[in-house]
Parts: sequence; C-alpha cells; structure tokens
Amino acid sequence: MFMTSTDWEFADADAMTQAGHDMWAQIKSAGAISFKAAQTGDNTARTVIIWPDAATAGAAIDNLRAAAAAMTDTKVIGSAMGELMVDYE
Repeated sequence: MFMTSTDWEFADADAMTQAGHDMWAQIKSAGAISFKAAQTGDNTARTVIIWPDAATAGAAIDNLRAAAAAMTDTKVIGSAMGELMVDYE
C-alpha cells in the first residue's frame, strides 16, 4: 500500500472540515482506501490518504489537491508520499 500526506494552510477551519467531507466521494472514486485529516494548528491541517499502490496515487493526487483548494481558501504548504511501512487498525 502507498500513502500520501498533504499539509494545508487555510483561513476557516470549519470550511476546511466541510471540504474534507465533500471530497471523500471523489477521493474514494479515485481509488483511495482511506482518508484521514487532523487539525495541526490554528490554521493548518494534515491529510493522509492510503492507496492500493503508487500508480493509483500518482494518477489522482494532484487533481484531488487542486479540487480541494478550489472548494475553500486553502493552499498546500507541504507534502510527502511513500510505501506504507506499518499499518495497524
């Protein structure tokens, strides 16, 4: 499995949370296995998407980030991705 992580900066936490809810259907239809988001500061958050493989993630992640940015006043301030090393539920 493969993981993408995106750090976001935004003006309105409630709008960002709603954008996350609204994005789930699009994220899932792009092939994602799971999607999580955490507020990391007053105006920052991190999202984590788990994918079946790097190819699926690579085909979708830029478009998904652009779609999220178009939904609310947010911008990507950092990102990372790689093969999942450990995954416990």
